[in-house]
Amino acid sequence: MHQDKINLFEYFLKELVNWFCSYHNIGLSDFNNHQENDLSKLKVFKLHFFACTKNDRLISIFNSFHALPYGHVESDVYNSLSELQFCKLDSVKLTITNEKAFMEQKPYNSDLIDTAIIALRKENKELIAASAFDLVELSHRWFSWRYTFEEARNQHQFSKFINPYLILSEEKIYSL
Repeated sequence: MHQDKINLFEYFLKELVNWFCSYHNIGLSDFNNHQENDLSKLKVFKLHFFACTKNDRLISIFNSFHALPYGHVESDVYNSLSELQFCKLDSVKLTITNEKAFMEQKPYNSDLIDTAIIALRKENKELIAASAFDLVELSHRWFSWRYTFEEARNQHQFSKFINPYLILSEEKIYSL
């Protein structure tokens, strides 16, 4: 299951790149060096969380969300970023390292990502252009983060597993 999760996350990154390119009206070949390529780890993990909340089945696949100071993070994926095959994600931006393979990937359950991205874009097409810190602020409005991070702080910790039921049952917020 671990590699399936990483493959599905990398497919999610592909769909984010497609959204970014569409939003900025650029071709894929211009993505890596585009001046507004701000798809940093922080921004990507916030968008990943929001996308997962648009499809309950994704919450059962990406089932290790933790409340951290900057919001929700899927820890299994975060800890496996070095296993990405076709791109590199760092604190500044996303870089495609194998464009052909990146664009041709189609892992198991990719349809769940497709529907989640479509739903998220319909909810708020401007999220792809929001700053990482605006997305952090948005994630801090979610009950699952506020409740769980407060529990972590009460235990003198900066990270705590978020019960998926909290995410599934809470009010979903996609705009500041």
